Amino acid sequence: MERAAVMADSVRKFNRDGLPLYISVPRSDLEIFKNRIGTNDVIWLCDEDIVASNPQIDMSEYLSLPGLISQQIVKAEFWRVNPNENCVCIDSDSRFIRDFFASDFLSPEGNPYTILYEGKTFLQFCLMNGVQETELYFEKMSQEMREYFGRQGPSYNYNPFPVIWNRKVWAALASNLETNGSNILKAIVAHPYESSWYGEALLKYQSVPLLPKEPLFKAYLYLEEYEHDKALGMNEEILAKFYLGVVYQSNWYPHRLKFWKLRAYKLKRLIKRLRAKPV
Repeated sequence: MERAAVMADSVRKFNRDGLPLYISVPRSDLEIFKNRIGTNDVIWLCDEDIVASNPQIDMSEYLSLPGLISQQIVKAEFWRVNPNENCVCIDSDSRFIRDFFASDFLSPEGNPYTILYEGKTFLQFCLMNGVQETELYFEKMSQEMREYFGRQGPSYNYNPFPVIWNRKVWAALASNLETNGSNILKAIVAHPYESSWYGEALLKYQSVPLLPKEPLFKAYLYLEEYEHDKALGMNEEILAKFYLGVVYQSNWYPHRLKFWKLRAYKLKRLIKRLRAKPV
């Protein structure tokens, strides 16, 4: 909840075009989030209502899913209740660090940019710092999605969040899934990569023009990358020259910055690197 509050405050501070902010939470958490974040400049939604907007989804099946999967379904179904043609989907561990405008997300013609790139620099960094599981995950994800859509070619990264989505792309994907007796819940449970579902669907159905864009935010998904940049003198003032905001992944920030947790984490990573070295 505190991360969401920081994110919302950053939107209020830097939102120069007054773009609407929607925040969705489980119904059981709605009042406590409202009390902490407030109702000024925020349109509150319940996750369950977003999912229920798709009559093809079994609500009991949705409610039985772990949070990491169910939140992807909420994001992927937001287009059904969104009165706008486009949205910028942002996670709670993100925050803006400089002014932003609608033109950061839409072309002069009103078409959305799409986060799409190969991500070689980040994958290289992970391999050099004992985070090999990231490359394995990325290749698995990319292969599964290319096979589903029948696409040959490079592996594309459609992350990190925030990402820019258009309702026409999600609608085209939903129509295809329903034609084949499926829905977005079943699709994400089988392949839990919501941003890749959007990106590959855009390439397949071409519902909107493809306007590739590099990541909007600098995402520190791993402590190693954060420490690497910090040692080089990187700070948010410099990042703001290139990015709209920053993501400090919640699975390590800020708890792993504490002394003993930091030492334990580094020891674990060192052991991983040693085990991964060829004999």
